Amino acid sequence: MKSFQDPIVAVVIGSNRGIGLALVRQLLVNPMVDVVYAGCRDPGFACDLDDLVKTYGTRVVPMAVDVTNSESIEDLANRLEFDGAHPNLIVNCAGLLHDRDLQPEKRLEDVTLGGLRRSFDINSIGPVLLMKAVKQLIPNQQRVVIANLSARVGSLSDNRLGGWYGYRASKAAQNMFTRNIAIELGRRNKKLVCVGLHPGTVDTDLSRPFQRSVRTQSLLSADTSAKRLLDVIDSLSPEESGGFYAYDGSRIPW
Repeated sequence: MKSFQDPIVAVVIGSNRGIGLALVRQLLVNPMVDVVYAGCRDPGFACDLDDLVKTYGTRVVPMAVDVTNSESIEDLANRLEFDGAHPNLIVNCAGLLHDRDLQPEKRLEDVTLGGLRRSFDINSIGPVLLMKAVKQLIPNQQRVVIANLSARVGSLSDNRLGGWYGYRASKAAQNMFTRNIAIELGRRNKKLVCVGLHPGTVDTDLSRPFQRSVRTQSLLSADTSAKRLLDVIDSLSPEESGGFYAYDGSRIPW
């Protein structure tokens, strides 16, 4: 993370598994990283985070953060303020494609109001509420990177297959929110970068049911994706803020 001149205070949301957990692990081995606030819905069941606490002690701070719960987001902001922590790296990995009650919609008949609301609550609204809560804690005079994990399927111009109504639309909305945040926060900190990042097709719970059509060589491990995302984060300049980038650094059209 050579682009950061100051010690890194990181916030990673969705840190109990997959890409988020891999990011936390890789950040902690970097001597430039002072502390990682690792947010997830239920740290009590995050055994891998517990193992990191045993290894790295106070350099990792597990936090109960549910992006659909404004009180838990405020609790994170309050903890940061209490600790005197001013995050200069924020990565939001929380996202929903499917679970026991929701599957990606293949046609209009599959769309439900409840499914759309859940997709937007987690994929779109959550990242905005997070930034609203921590805005005043972000440094104004040093390099800051804010990254929301988006998805290539949220690109309007790249959509040629249709389907996945809730996921596609909520990620597209997230991209617009990311752009807005980049513009607003960039006015007061000319060194700030705020972007959407596509992590690739990663071997995680989110993509596992849909991997049959993915070539083996195109499927990334969580560790590989996290490393490449951190490389992209390290390479981005303030002039590239507000953009949408893939794990290989290429720019994705809106």
